[in-house]
Amino acid sequence: MKPIPRRLGWLRNWGLRGVGLVLLVILLIQVDYHQMLQVLRGADRWLVAGAMALIFPLIWLKTVRWQCILRSQAVQFGSGPALLAYFGSLFIGFLTPGRLGEFVKALHVSQDCNIPSARAFSTVLTDRLFDLYALLLVGGVALLTLPAGDTQVLAVMASATVLIAPLILFLNPATFGWVQRMGLKWGGIGQKLLMPGGWLSEMRDGVRHLTWNAIVVAIILTVLAYLVFFGQCYLLALALRLEVDFIAVSYAVALGSLITLLPISISGLGTREATMIAYLGTRGVAPEAALGFSLLVFMTFYLGGGLIGAIAWWLKPAPLVGQWNVR
Repeated sequence: MKPIPRRLGWLRNWGLRGVGLVLLVILLIQVDYHQMLQVLRGADRWLVAGAMALIFPLIWLKTVRWQCILRSQAVQFGSGPALLAYFGSLFIGFLTPGRLGEFVKALHVSQDCNIPSARAFSTVLTDRLFDLYALLLVGGVALLTLPAGDTQVLAVMASATVLIAPLILFLNPATFGWVQRMGLKWGGIGQKLLMPGGWLSEMRDGVRHLTWNAIVVAIILTVLAYLVFFGQCYLLALALRLEVDFIAVSYAVALGSLITLLPISISGLGTREATMIAYLGTRGVAPEAALGFSLLVFMTFYLGGGLIGAIAWWLKPAPLVGQWNVR
């Protein structure tokens, strides 16, 4: 099979991400566009401003969590640089499928703290997993609250298996040892990745350095961060006068956030809106109001947070990959 030319590969990737935009256009056609705009125009600006202001304590809590993970590996990263790196990574994350751009935090810590790239990457991966599992937990409960049926249970179990099993297998000495033995058959690439001192082995060792004290602190900080995050979303719901409670908003946003991890949209546009309309519809919210709420969430976190992130990126841009410490 001939390799896909770079230009065609680029078109394929962007074509896949365009699925979300097509879905958004379909939603805009199906709902009463003017009524949705009327909902947005009637938003309480003070509540919207309050929700946007809470971005700072939200990211501060996540930055402290990341620093806690770093300290478990005996890495000291100052609060100011860490906060700028976190905000800047959000800016890049909003532009990439599945928000993978947030891993540029590893570039910062690798250069600033002079540590191997694998160790730096392991701290960012661990930090990201706390967010992922928090959303999975809330989103799973949200699915289980839907009308009775075995589909929701199966979806939760399948999602949990897909997201948790690889981590368990990756950390398990027996399974990783088997992978290392298989890696010997791959030649030099397998040795560089999997053998002791290899990139994946170093990253695995970094994750395993996380202490139980650090895990407990990180869980507490994650809970606090998501209380702030869901609180922000509830303020936006109040700003639009949606007749839903804090729990329903949290469930809808968690499901919408989980679906944005799929690399089929740009910043989750379209996929997030469809998910929120579907879930909030079960709570009696009109499609126009649900779509307006989802777009307001996008404007608050992605445009507002992205602007703050862009400023942080300007103040502290990530080093070039070629300068990354890859010892």
